[in-house]
Amino acid sequence: MAHHYRSFATYEVFGDTEQLRAAPPSPHAQRFLALVSALNLPRGRAYEVGCASGAMLHQFRNQGWQVGGCDPSPSATAQAASVFGIDVDLGAEENTLPRQRNLDLILVCHVLEHLYDPAAALARFHAALAPNGYLVLEVPCATDPGSLPPGWFTFEHLHYYQPQILERLLQDAGFTVIESRIDGKSEHYPVIAIAARKTSEPIRNRSAPEPSAGIGLAHCYAARDRALWTAIALRMARIQAPVFVYGAGIHTAQLLDRTGLGPRIIAVADRDSKKWGQTLAGKTVISPAELLAHSSQAPIVISSYVSERQILQALLTAGAAPSRLIPLYSELPAAPAKRAG
Repeated sequence: MAHHYRSFATYEVFGDTEQLRAAPPSPHAQRFLALVSALNLPRGRAYEVGCASGAMLHQFRNQGWQVGGCDPSPSATAQAASVFGIDVDLGAEENTLPRQRNLDLILVCHVLEHLYDPAAALARFHAALAPNGYLVLEVPCATDPGSLPPGWFTFEHLHYYQPQILERLLQDAGFTVIESRIDGKSEHYPVIAIAARKTSEPIRNRSAPEPSAGIGLAHCYAARDRALWTAIALRMARIQAPVFVYGAGIHTAQLLDRTGLGPRIIAVADRDSKKWGQTLAGKTVISPAELLAHSSQAPIVISSYVSERQILQALLTAGAAPSRLIPLYSELPAAPAKRAG
């Protein structure tokens, strides 16, 4: 996993530097800014665990915070410096956070579900905060199975949270939950964002949450997920010719695991330059330009749930023939109507 986050996971930003700096806050940054604003905190030292390229820290700095952070990806931390001018620590939180003391605010956005020992991580957050400092975190929220997308159970996510479980973990680590918000519409799946204040002692002697509801949801979602992948596998089985796959991410790892497509793949294309020349399940990762210049005009399977329509549009704009493109979740964009005359 450490190798995956250092060399293959995509958490960088793409685009023109000036446009990235001027861009409005992303939906998750908006949620964090709103939660922190509701706390009415004086501006101080904010530190983001798993800060990626520093896009959210950039927004907090614009609000007057002194910012820092850490991330295990060398390419992401390099982007934080080059794009946003923010020096962040290269490394995982267990190595970087113990060097921090008296922080006013720790931000943890979609990181806790990736950590092997979340209780130990929360203890490190607690130790790094100043007395009465605040922790704001967000994780995917395990609620209605029908609202969860294909592949929601992924190898990157080691834990899955319902609100009462997350609140219990925070209380055990010495935090008082101030506010908890569930957003089921802004992302491709529900998320829960929580603001908590550091207290001196954990709350003890409380009954544990009943696990049956979470276990039932997991079984229900797993059955739905199997049905979705079975349908995709049947579609892929109808393709007898060699194919390209666009998207060298988690979705493609799941696609190869759940279907028999692997032996027919020529190469995997991705826009992330750090992946070019690497292999995914033995298949070379190439650039979009190499894909479009390749002598083979084989079909292109679009392997992404979150970004499928953006990838489709980018390939069409770059000149890919619509007949080559195979989206898994949506239809091809309609061709513009020809003007009469």
